[in-house]
Amino acid sequence: MTDFADFAVALLAAGQGVRFGGDKLLADIGGEALGLIAARTLRAISCGHYFAVCRPESALFDQYSDIGFRVIANERSEEGQSRSLHLAVEAAMQTDAKALLVALADMPFVSTAHLAALVTAYDGNIVASRDSHNSMPPAIFPRDKWSELLATSGDSGARILLKDTRVVVAKSGELRDIDWPADLTASK
Repeated sequence: MTDFADFAVALLAAGQGVRFGGDKLLADIGGEALGLIAARTLRAISCGHYFAVCRPESALFDQYSDIGFRVIANERSEEGQSRSLHLAVEAAMQTDAKALLVALADMPFVSTAHLAALVTAYDGNIVASRDSHNSMPPAIFPRDKWSELLATSGDSGARILLKDTRVVVAKSGELRDIDWPADLTASK
């Protein structure tokens, strides 16, 4: 079993929010900005390194830093999620981390217990979260798979790497993301 300190954490928070109609990470959920909820949950597990990838103009840029993330500016977020993923992997490569836990800032319902279960399930191979249908982030990638993460393109991120991997099933609704304003209403 790998120690939590051997993990780097990457919070991908540079999405354009096109479907939402603006910066969805600033939307209020229970009195807090959507984009900060996942960050605080991730910080509740004691990993070795924390990175947040966001647009340089993001209103959350400094707040991620205040929470304890090394913030990486994605100057080309229009290239899709893979661009953020590449920046996170490049940063993690500068550390001694053995694995990278990748999470999305628009998934505010992921619990600390689920993140801990992912880390505990990690056996040196990719471990993904799973709802009733799909494998998805948060997911853990061993260092020997980082080159494959760097080969991804577009907005699908690492989806192709999550097929046929070990999974940790999340509680119902825990892996919901916020893409549309109506998703906020459904979350209440």
